[in-house]
Amino acid sequence: MSLENQSALSSSNLSPYPLSETETGFASTTERGAVYHVDFTSDSDYLPETPFADSVYSFSILPIAGSIDQKDPRIEPTIVQTLHVFFDADPKAILLYVCSTENGQERVRSRLFGQWFSRHQKGFDKFDFHYAEQRLYMSAIVRRDLPQSWRVELAIMQAVEQTK
Repeated sequence: MSLENQSALSSSNLSPYPLSETETGFASTTERGAVYHVDFTSDSDYLPETPFADSVYSFSILPIAGSIDQKDPRIEPTIVQTLHVFFDADPKAILLYVCSTENGQERVRSRLFGQWFSRHQKGFDKFDFHYAEQRLYMSAIVRRDLPQSWRVELAIMQAVEQTK
């Protein structure tokens, strides 16, 4: 993954925090000293019977250190930039995101991520899989130009249904 073309992708004047590459993704440090990691993990076992299994990844946003500011407006453009860098490196990637159930806030996390996506969706599709009774709020993001992306949505839906 290359950091050469980092740019402010926010629709506002807020710029993303600078990214540094880590072994598993990227890290950024906020003005208040909070360190966040955005990690990407191969998730080929999730859809093993599909032709695109090797393109499936999951990502997580992890606060690592420092004082976490829930209202930091620069986090959103930083995450968006990170995802763009990831997809630039692997345009055929299928990126899964499962909202943490910590503190019972999975629905809130899903809604927030949906808002971010709707502001920055140009060139991407997001498929949502919400199962409130299992507290599962999951999404898949693909580039809009991914051939037959509807197959990705169907394969994930079938995989989720099998685990219910």
